[in-house]
Amino acid sequence: MSQQVILCVDDEIIVLEALKEQLRKALDDNYIIEIAESGDEAIEIFNELVEEGMEIPVVIADFIMPVMKGDQLLEEIHKISPITKKIMLTGQASIEGVSHAINYADLYRYIPKPWEKEDLVLTIKEAIKSYSQENIILKQNQELTELNKNLEQKVVERTKQLEELNASKDKFFSIIAHDLRNPYNTLLGFTELIRDNIENFSQDQLKEYISILFESSRNSYSLLKNLLEWSRSQTGTLKVIPEKFDLHKLGIEVLNLLEAHALKKDIEIINEISEGTFVFADYNLINTVIRNLISNAIKYSSKGSQVVFNCKKKDSFIECSVSDSGVGISEQNIKKLFRIDQNYSTSGTDNESGTGLGLLLCKEFVEKSNGKIWVESELDKGSQFYFTLPLAED
Repeated sequence: MSQQVILCVDDEIIVLEALKEQLRKALDDNYIIEIAESGDEAIEIFNELVEEGMEIPVVIADFIMPVMKGDQLLEEIHKISPITKKIMLTGQASIEGVSHAINYADLYRYIPKPWEKEDLVLTIKEAIKSYSQENIILKQNQELTELNKNLEQKVVERTKQLEELNASKDKFFSIIAHDLRNPYNTLLGFTELIRDNIENFSQDQLKEYISILFESSRNSYSLLKNLLEWSRSQTGTLKVIPEKFDLHKLGIEVLNLLEAHALKKDIEIINEISEGTFVFADYNLINTVIRNLISNAIKYSSKGSQVVFNCKKKDSFIECSVSDSGVGISEQNIKKLFRIDQNYSTSGTDNESGTGLGLLLCKEFVEKSNGKIWVESELDKGSQFYFTLPLAED
């Protein structure tokens, strides 16, 4: 047990010395006896002891003292430490003074002067015991309060997790029920039409219908690929394997994949990333991020415009951007992006469908790569999606 302090306050030094001597003999070495000759000095000493982390189980104060009487002193002590036991030791205390100490300082005992040594020592020991018991209860209550706080926080966190799981489930079924069904309806409808009437179609009609089938198949494949990757990330089976790779080369790979789709809308994709821009991240995850961001930029850009993939070095990171001059996003809808609990998607400039799943993947995959993702956009002025990746060490 750490040392504790008994504070004795009296304006007569001979009384203080007698108290100090009697208490030192009666109490073990775990207690330090401090003295003060006035209320102001006592408060100063008390505050210093508290700042030093000392415990003061008992304060003994005379009633009649200059400037500050004993009941006033004990009231001030009570404001600082309610569980400290306050004892008034005097031969001249008034009923009003004692009552004031009882009501405003939770006075433990009043002992008249001259005191009986045995009575004084017994009272002090009982006060110390009472203080210890209350201190234990106080600490237990504090621990229970902290435990309840932690439990409440865990409940909040668990509730949030369940809400996110429910939102993920709803998102999944929404995609399956609507967005994945639509392209398959197109596939089924047009393949049946061609099968039953192929001899009646010209080459140009067949070419047009096959182009529609191809576009629908590509959209379905892209959506299925995102669904598979998202499912793996949600079930914890997605493995993140960071490596050093050239972002310029990955950009070329993605641009080649999306070039046909961009040409259909007469959109130019520009890779402004310099060769030899090395980052340290999972190659496949970042491939998915860039593919989704550039696909979205193409989807929401007008014919004849440009989509630019660029980056710049910032400290130990590379800040990448995918920019377009398309339809843009309102400030209100920007807040809904990257969130599973907010269902936000709009049709592209050629009525292409969207689910918002791609941006959820981008956020998750960028964060798994120790990066951040955000967007800046204005309606009818285009969008700039930014994400950061760790710079590879030489």
